[in-house]
Amino acid sequence: MSLEEVRAIECGSWFGKSWSNEKIPQLKDVLESLPEDKQIFIEVKTNEEIVPFLLELIYETGISLGQLTIISFFPDVIKSIKRKESHIKCNLLIAFDHQDMPIQEILDLVVETKADGIGAQNHERLDERFIQSMKSIGKSVHVWTVNSNEEAERYYKSGIDSITTNKPLSIRNYLEALK
Repeated sequence: MSLEEVRAIECGSWFGKSWSNEKIPQLKDVLESLPEDKQIFIEVKTNEEIVPFLLELIYETGISLGQLTIISFFPDVIKSIKRKESHIKCNLLIAFDHQDMPIQEILDLVVETKADGIGAQNHERLDERFIQSMKSIGKSVHVWTVNSNEEAERYYKSGIDSITTNKPLSIRNYLEALK
């Protein structure tokens, strides 16, 4: 689709009447409107050819690099960003259903790409042993998508750094009650 076609799509009414007529913003618009006390994760879904354009946009908007984490399934994207701008946090995405790699191989890949951490699929292989292996080399570990309180509690107790969920209020309230 062209940008004009994407911008013409109404994308909010499914959420409620007050969201009617919402349009899909450009990344530039999102970055420029991001409050200074907030973080943003940007997933790069293409190979490394996008990196120079993405970095140019990041610099153009003036967003603080500390607010930004780039995530990608493509190791070359992480390598390329880290080579050009080492101050941008980057997490390598791991989908256990599609990547049957031993822990050591994942650790080696994270080190090789200079990733700051991983974002991993909610999966039985993302256990305390895996999380602690990543932490032992100074890497952060994030999980997606956790929608049950029990899974969130297990990850929380295992030392996970963040949880992506479709139920943020419910999961947050549940985890805060555990403290």
